Order: sequence, then C-alpha cells, then structure tokens
Amino acid sequence: MVKNIVRYLLIILILCGVFYVVNAVDNDTEDSYAGISDISFEPNYELYSTDMSYDGIEYTIVHSDYNTNDTRFNDCYYALLIDHTDGEIYVSKNAHQRMYPASMTKLVTAMVVCDKLNSGEISEDDVVTVENYYDLTYEDVLPCELKPGSKITVKDLIYGLLIESNNYYALILADYVAGSQSAFCALMNQKMLDIGATNTHFVNPHGLDDPEHYSTAFDMYLITLEADTYEYIRNIDTYETYAYTYTNADNYPVDADIMASNLFYNDYVDLPANFTIRTWKTGTTSGAGHCLTMCLTKDGHEYYLVASHGESKPELYDMIIEMLCLIK
Repeated sequence: MVKNIVRYLLIILILCGVFYVVNAVDNDTEDSYAGISDISFEPNYELYSTDMSYDGIEYTIVHSDYNTNDTRFNDCYYALLIDHTDGEIYVSKNAHQRMYPASMTKLVTAMVVCDKLNSGEISEDDVVTVENYYDLTYEDVLPCELKPGSKITVKDLIYGLLIESNNYYALILADYVAGSQSAFCALMNQKMLDIGATNTHFVNPHGLDDPEHYSTAFDMYLITLEADTYEYIRNIDTYETYAYTYTNADNYPVDADIMASNLFYNDYVDLPANFTIRTWKTGTTSGAGHCLTMCLTKDGHEYYLVASHGESKPELYDMIIEMLCLIK
C-alpha cells in the first residue's frame, strides 16, 4: 500500500516537473520573440510636420493624430487611402503605428534588385546557380524546390518574387545581389532612408515576421509610391500568370506556372468600376494578417491604398472594396 502511494507521488512529481519545464520553455520562447506591440516606438514626427517632398518625390503628409473613416475598421487594422493627385486622404487608421509588413516587403527587395539591373551590375538574363540550402519550413513555408545546383535566371526570380510572392526567391536574389542576407538588408534599409521611410526596418528580404522587421501603413505608402516609379516593377505587376523554366539540381528542365497572389486578378474578386491597378503587393503572415498595398488609377487620378491585418482574405478584400467605394 505504502509502495503504491509512493509510486503515485513520484508520478505526480514527475508530471509537475515536466509541466514546469514545458511552461518555462514556452515562456522563454515568448520572451525572445516579443510581439510587435510590446516594442517601444515613436514615429519621426518632424518628417511629417509640413507638406514636403523627399528626394524629389512629392507625397501627401498624414499627421500622426489624423484619422478619417477609421471606425469602419476593427481596432487592429492599419489602413490608408490617399488620392495622390490632389492630396485628399480618404482613409487613415493607425497610419504611423508599427506593424509587420509581411510580403509587402518584397517591393523593397524588388527595388534593390532593379537598382542593380539599372546600374548594369547584374542582368535579367544572368543565370543564377543556387549555392545554399534554404529552409523556411519552420515558418510554415513549403520546402524550396530549388536545391543547391539548380539554375534559374534573375528575370524568373524577380517575376516569381512579385507575382507569386516566393519567399525563397527573395533569399536567392539577396545572396546573388549582395553576397549575404545581412548585406542585402543593409541596402534595403538604406533605400528606406533615401525615400524617407524612416519608421521602417528590415532584417530579411521576404517579410516573414521578426520583431526587428517592421514598417507602418504610411511608410508602405511611400514604398509603393517609390516602387511605382520603376517601369520594370509596373510591367511585372500587369501579369495575371507567368510561365518559365528552370534547371533542377539533376540538370533537368522544370516548367513552372505561377498565378498572381492579388485576388483582384484572375476574376477572383471584382474591382470597383473604372479602377485600374498599376503597382501592388500582397502579404500574409500570422503577425501581419492579410495585407495588400496598391497604386490604382481612376479618371486621371492616382490613388495609393494600404490595408493590413485582415483576419481573412475575404475580410481584407471586402474592406478594400469598401475603402475604394468612398471615392466617387
């Protein structure tokens, strides 16, 4: 009888010990990966104090305390809709609060690559031999199909980056262009300083969540505004689908067909009448929710829209349609 009681007590103590260790590990993980809202952050208010242009590009100032039509969105939303032609702000909610940018980051990745294309340092016809083994499965990203030894052109990498939002293509391009992820991110962050997006910081080229990888809705407006000046990016953003061929590690050709991640393409979601999308990028992560940034045109006006932290794709696109319907 006594032996049974001792045995039960030992089992209970062991279970308590296991529970304590697991709980401690969970807490350590949470402490080392703090939420974006837990990090102190102050916008650069001086930058937004007056109407101005930065580096020759004119843009609309959205003051930190300015909100309009914000009650249409739940509290966690980050949203901005600006008529860039006349400076009217149709929607502003949490525009200067720090947020995860998810794959909207890839607009900046594409701009850095385009800068290298424009300078002649690389060519879109360059054949890139994949040298590293890339694994983002711990972030719930499917395994990379391009194993070390695979060959693919710069053009196909950047098209896949923007159209399909391929995370591995961002890593391959970063290593090819700058030699390392950290060196490439330094170029990305310098680009942000150049365009005045001073409340943005990147630590990777794909946009997967990291507490030190952040932006704001206003900065995403500046990023999209800058990206829209690149004819190369605008051309890619007209594609609904794209087909290409790469060579795998066994030296066999592999055909790939990709589809635009923007649901306003391919008739998945109807865009309100008379709007035309010119530059865009989607994003989805657990920290950022569902996101989309776009430059659109209608009746001779240019509009810039940023919507982030949608709980689902249907909710995100419903919100965007509601935003666009504010424009008469």
